[in-house]
Amino acid sequence: MNEFQLLKHIIANCDDALRESFEKRMSIAESLLKSKQDLNYEIYDPPGELAYIQSIISQLSPELLLKANSLWSSLTRMNRSQQYRFLLKGDPKIAPEHERHLSSDLPEGVIVAPDNIAMEAALSFNEEVTPCHSIQNALEKVINGEAARAVLSSSSIYDADSLYLSFYDKELYINSITRSKNGVLLYELSKKLVKSDDRDRITLAFAVTHTYGSMAQTLSILSEAKLNIEHLRLRRSTAGLDYPDNLVFVDLSGDFNSFEAKIALYQMEKELYFFRLMGFWKSLEQ
Repeated sequence: MNEFQLLKHIIANCDDALRESFEKRMSIAESLLKSKQDLNYEIYDPPGELAYIQSIISQLSPELLLKANSLWSSLTRMNRSQQYRFLLKGDPKIAPEHERHLSSDLPEGVIVAPDNIAMEAALSFNEEVTPCHSIQNALEKVINGEAARAVLSSSSIYDADSLYLSFYDKELYINSITRSKNGVLLYELSKKLVKSDDRDRITLAFAVTHTYGSMAQTLSILSEAKLNIEHLRLRRSTAGLDYPDNLVFVDLSGDFNSFEAKIALYQMEKELYFFRLMGFWKSLEQ
């Protein structure tokens, strides 16, 4: 056996040991959940988890610290995901917050839009649209029940973050995104979260902490649920603006009806200091 073959053999033995340890670690998730429930503990304990990870990686050499932190952060996150799985399977009443607002139909009634796009919206939707003097005025009319839907606009899907900032923290949902004849994107919003088979995109808003690797770990939750990132926009904190630090808007594709997607959204809702599902919509024709 030459040196290369010997080294491959050593790595294979290490991988076998890692696989067995990983399987054992994940297999105790259900028992761990029950113990936490008996003790009235939360599934996610950020300070306790951070201290635990630091106690492990502190024994390693400095050049391995960051890699080890990423590894054990991933292991603990995946174990929590398993705990959420058993939690949701054990009680069908437990679900992500957005499911309370799901509807199969758009609300009927007055449609409003800022006056600069009201005519364009009326032509695109073939419905009467009442002009408003501003975006906020249109949103307020829907929130207050004076209108059923509001239509807002963006020049491009890549520039939608400024639009999302106007309603990301309000109980308003994107029901559709339509390209007008003039190429403008029209966003139809209502207080109902409409979900149907033809809607193949989902938009989330969330914020992550400044902890090392927090963004990567959060995106891994989506990846492991087979939710694909189509567009992502990150807003750092801006002086004078009352937005969360590291506010992210992300458009996803994938199977939103899968149990894995439900677990992922529930985990993000429980673990992030800000999280909200902003709507379902149909992908735009290329």
